[in-house]
Amino acid sequence: MAKYTIRWRVAQYLERRWWRRYLKGKSPEDYLADKRSYWAKTLDQLDWEPVAGRRVLDAGCGPAGVFILVHELEKVTALDPLLHSYEKDLSVFKQVDYPGVQFWQQPLERGLPEEETFDAIYCFNAINHVDDWGKALDALTAHAHPGTRMVLTSDVHRHQFLLPIFRALPGDALHPQQHGPEAYRAALKARGWRVEWEEVLRREAIFDYTAWVAVLED
Repeated sequence: MAKYTIRWRVAQYLERRWWRRYLKGKSPEDYLADKRSYWAKTLDQLDWEPVAGRRVLDAGCGPAGVFILVHELEKVTALDPLLHSYEKDLSVFKQVDYPGVQFWQQPLERGLPEEETFDAIYCFNAINHVDDWGKALDALTAHAHPGTRMVLTSDVHRHQFLLPIFRALPGDALHPQQHGPEAYRAALKARGWRVEWEEVLRREAIFDYTAWVAVLED
């Protein structure tokens, strides 16, 4: 069995607790409707169109990832290390509600047990939750083929001087990975991804929530 850092284990515990608190008292139907609207708006903002029959991976899907919007159109495999906990804890997530989705409870950096590639990869707000950032990016690349398109989003540091502080304390316990935008650009390029564009979706005092749309080259 793989060994994971204490920091990652704490982050997973906090993630599970965060979802329970966040959804307490919310109507599951209203929440899911709002979340589908959010995903549609985000994809439109990124000029990303789901394609009928396309095989896609929703990496780090959480309890209400983009699969809740695209599952009736695209052939979705969804991956997350906390799927069983979400199903136990949260009324908004039941795997049986998405019969066309293949769910895997698995850390992102371990990838899928089967060697398969996808035509498109969604990785929304998950890559900074992983235990091993490099291995997670390697796993995403391993599940792509030349021409695969990927949308990757993450909170990234706006101020370089805060990086070592947040890595040491940590200042952001939910997110074990702390990187600036240049690290993402370099990591994607090193793995053969060509960034078509980069966009800041939300700006805060310390972080920019940033998206990259990339294609894997030959």
